Amino acid sequence: MRWTRRLVVIVMFFCAGAFAKSQNSTIPPQGASYANSSDGFQKLITDILQAAKDKNRAREAGLIHSLLIPDGSTWFTDVYGPGFGASLAAAYLRAKPDLEGEITAVYEGDIARGWTAPKILRYTDPESVDSPLDHFLNSMNQIVPLYTTAFQGAGMSMGFVLSLKPGGGPAQIAGDLDGYFIYDQGGFRFVPMNVLMMLPSERPVRIHLDMNVMQSKIIAQVPIRTPEEAIQKRISGQVVLDMVLDQSGNIKESKVLEGDPVLSAAVMDAVKQWRFAPTTLDGDPVEVEFQMPIKFEIH
Repeated sequence: MRWTRRLVVIVMFFCAGAFAKSQNSTIPPQGASYANSSDGFQKLITDILQAAKDKNRAREAGLIHSLLIPDGSTWFTDVYGPGFGASLAAAYLRAKPDLEGEITAVYEGDIARGWTAPKILRYTDPESVDSPLDHFLNSMNQIVPLYTTAFQGAGMSMGFVLSLKPGGGPAQIAGDLDGYFIYDQGGFRFVPMNVLMMLPSERPVRIHLDMNVMQSKIIAQVPIRTPEEAIQKRISGQVVLDMVLDQSGNIKESKVLEGDPVLSAAVMDAVKQWRFAPTTLDGDPVEVEFQMPIKFEIH
């Protein structure tokens, strides 16, 4: 009797393990399973197309979901800097809710047409490509690869199959996704073309940043001291300065936007001696304008 119970337990564990294995076969690999290379990207696209062909909807959906840039990602600001990157990140968030459905429609359209072996294109040299791709690469602080596919033939360009939406306007139903794939947090992510097209065609002479960013750029700082008059008169409050730095990080302009004159004078005396690291966009130095809030609390 004891032996029989033990056998049942062993069989139950074996069955549970087999069940888990069968369930895991429908779970898409983590992004880290696909190396940041043409071969890694090829493997990912092949897996998506195979899942779509097999009508393995759970795996297909999981793999396509992995193409979304994760919440909290800093890829846009890391690659394009806080000036360009912030506007691109905002545009991506607006496009994100519709991406999974759009990607699914295109890849299932490819399977319906028998397009299962796309050529993989990887770009890192802006000198070897045409506009606007050269601009997408040149605008990066440090160039990272952009990937895409060529489903129709062995050419070096993307192709699209479009249809009219019921309410009017074009919708892509097959071909290559209109955009580029990047590598972020261990996996490939898709960035639509219209997001990257928001990069300005000309580099600005001056950009606006917030104090959270500028805090990390301070390289020489004189302490701000509370004036004796403020202590005696118990003057508290906030001082806000509007600052403009030249391309070398020196203070070019400064003015008080808000604050008691006694407190403002103390802030200006100290801050005019501060130095900041230069800021660059697309490899070129730019001026920076930002607002600096300083709070005084006297009890």
